[in-house]
Parts: sequence; C-alpha cells; structure tokens
Amino acid sequence: MKTLELKTTLFSFLLLGIISVSYAQEKSPAHLGLFYPVSTHGTTAADYTNDFSLHLLTGLSGGETGAAIYGLAGIVRGDLQGAQISGLWNNVSGKVSGVQVAGILNQSADATESAQIAGVGNINLGNSAFQASGIFNTAKNVNGSQIAGISNLADSVDGFQVAGIANISKSVNGLQVAGVANISPEIDGVQVAGISSLAKKVDGLQISGISNVADQVEGIQISGLVNRAKIVKGMQIGLINIANSSDLTIGLINIVKNGDKRLGLSIDENLNSFLTFRSGGKRLYGIFGIGTNFEAADFPYGFEGGLGWNLLENNNFRLDVEGVSKYLTDFEDKEFSKFSFQLLPALKISERIYLFAGPSLSYSHSEDLDKVKNSGLMIWDEIGRNKYQSILLGFTAGLNVRF
Repeated sequence: MKTLELKTTLFSFLLLGIISVSYAQEKSPAHLGLFYPVSTHGTTAADYTNDFSLHLLTGLSGGETGAAIYGLAGIVRGDLQGAQISGLWNNVSGKVSGVQVAGILNQSADATESAQIAGVGNINLGNSAFQASGIFNTAKNVNGSQIAGISNLADSVDGFQVAGIANISKSVNGLQVAGVANISPEIDGVQVAGISSLAKKVDGLQISGISNVADQVEGIQISGLVNRAKIVKGMQIGLINIANSSDLTIGLINIVKNGDKRLGLSIDENLNSFLTFRSGGKRLYGIFGIGTNFEAADFPYGFEGGLGWNLLENNNFRLDVEGVSKYLTDFEDKEFSKFSFQLLPALKISERIYLFAGPSLSYSHSEDLDKVKNSGLMIWDEIGRNKYQSILLGFTAGLNVRF
C-alpha cells in the first residue's frame, strides 16, 4: 500500500513538472481533485481560474482568486489572488496578491502584494512584499520585508531584511538585521548584526556585536570590538577602530593611517605608573594602558582607559585634555579605582619625544583608606563602611613618543 502511495505521489509531481505554460481562459467556482489530472477539470485544469481549489495531493490551475489548498504541492500558471497553502511546495507563474504558505518552498514570478511563508525557502523573481522562512529567502528586488532563520538573498532591498544567520544583498535602502552577518556592497540606511556587517559603501549606520567592515563610510560605525574602513567621513565607535583616513574615532585603540599614535610613560600623585598607548585622529584619540603602583603591594596590576582631545598644537607645543579611568587590583578581593579629568600641556624636545605635566581633578574609590597614598590637594573625602571615597586635585606627568 505504501509503495502504491509513493508511486502515485511521484507520478503526480512528474505530471506537474511537464505541464506546458498556459493561462486561464474560463472562470470556475471550485476545483476539486486527488492529484493532477484526477480532478473535476481533468487535463484542462490549466484553462480555468478558480474561486476555490482543494486537492488531496497535488493540483494545477490557470489562476486562483480565493483559497487553494493542497496536501503536497500546487502549481498556478497564471495569477494568484488569495491564499495558496500546501504541505510541501507552491509555485505561481504570474503575480501573487495574497499569501503563499508551504512546508518547504514557495516560488513566484512576482509577489509584490503578498506574503510568502515557508519552512525552508521562498524564491521570488520579482518584488516581494514579505518573505519569511526557516532557512532561506531569495528575491530579485525586495520592496518590503525578508525574514529567514538562516539566510536572505536579494539583488536590491528597499525595506527590511531579518535573518538568524546572514543577509546578502546588492543594495539596501532601509534596514538589514542579522543574528550573525550582513553582507551588502552598498548601504543607504542601517545595518545591524550580532557578529559582523560587511559593506563596500555605507551612507548611514553600521552596528555589529563584533566587527564592521566597509571601504567608505559616510555616517557611523558602531561595534563591540572592531571597526574597519578605508575612508571615514563620520564616526567610528568600538574598542578597536582601523581606518586609512578618519578624524572621529572613539575607542581604546585607533589605528588611523594619517592619524596620531603615541606610546608613553606616566605617573600621578598616587604614584600610579602606566605604560600607555594613545591613538586616534588629529583631534580625538583613545587611551589604553597597563601599569602598577610600586608602593601599594596589594595592587600589583593596573589598567587605564579613556579618551583625549587635542586642544591645540604647533611645532614645539601641544595641549590635551583627557578623561581617564584607572583601576588597580590583585584579581582577588582588593581593588582601587580612580576617574580623572586632566589637562596636559606638552613640550616637544625632539622630533618624536614630548614631555608633559599638568593638573588633574579626580574621584577615587577604595575599600581601604591606607592602601593607596593620597598626596594631592584634598577637596572632599568620606569614610564609609567598607569603602573610602575622595575628590582631590593632583597631577600627571610623563613623556610620549610619537610614531
């Protein structure tokens, strides 16, 4: 019995595949059948446009204006206005105005005014109003939405793409959102990805959890880890920013080809000493350092991070203002933190070496008053239960080597 059912199903699919293209010429209120051509329209099924179709296995028609329901698969040689629902596969040669729902695959020539929903894939050669699938969507032009559990593919998107893994398109004028990656040569809108966004040209916003990559950015790149671009006419925000040309980079490490890169040693009024890398554009730069406090044995490990702004610079002098956070710890239960605004005038003593020293205004926090020596001018302090806080005027001094 199972062998007979399998042969019947395969035979039905074969007949559907070899039917020649034709279009509806007559109207019919209903079309009922088991599989093509065992139906109320028989071998002339492609000559009818039906208000309602119901087929146990497979069905064929020239057009549908209502509901078309198939156990396995259905083919419409003309236009569909309404709903096409099957267990496996739907195919429409003309336009779709309504909805296609299939367990595996929906296909249409043009689904501009429709929704395509499939468990595996949707394929549309024209525009698409809405596509949703568990694995894969593809469309030549999308003026609407694409939603996929794995991947969306489109030549051009003027609307919205959402994918659990990846979005791939030629051009996006709208929004791309992916759980893993967005790939598009040109973005005029927004790219949002959980891991990575890739584009040749971005005129808008790139956001990703790990990395953004673009040749040219006229807007903003925001990532949790790395931004990479050749030319940035806007802003990069991330832990690491890399660009050939960029003036606004906000991150701890900024590698700009025509920008500023300095390695320095510094000490403050608490005797916190750091080896610090300053990097960024001509004005804005990031600060990242490691160090220690040689008098506080309880805090052997130190870290520094922040942002700086170059107020002015000439051949022998520069003036920077910085906001930095310093953190000392033993990686167990002892810690000291300090946030400072510091004004740093620097004197150029050779081609690459600058000496700097300037005042700072700092807020510090520690669990123990005696752990770090406070040698600045105290403005305010408070000793509470298990913590000590203070605001003081201090200093920062050191040298920077530009390269």
